[in-house]
Amino acid sequence: MKKLLLILLFTGLFASVPVQAKLSCSELDELAEILDDLAVDLQSLESFGVNSEIDVALKELTDALKMVANEEQDKRLGTWIQGLEIAWEDMERDDFEESLDDIIERLDDLYDRDCTRNRY
Repeated sequence: MKKLLLILLFTGLFASVPVQAKLSCSELDELAEILDDLAVDLQSLESFGVNSEIDVALKELTDALKMVANEEQDKRLGTWIQGLEIAWEDMERDDFEESLDDIIERLDDLYDRDCTRNRY
């Protein structure tokens, strides 16, 4: 259930971002943390199950992440999110987790690029 709450928190977080606006530093950081927690929690699940609550929530997550890539105008992020969507459609857990890890890493890169410099 924690996984579902994290996904719902994430989609609520993104829904508050104005259209055509990049994510703020705090939103990038929070998103990466939420996805990192989700990645850890997904490892403890035995299966997602087609049309289960987790399956539906992961689809919503994938859709929301596509909006993030669009807003950030980041092709690399978009490619990994497309891989996440394909893995979700094919029910390929390992591919889903790998794509999720790549997305988290890219969000960290975006944070480092856009936010770390602003501290000095």
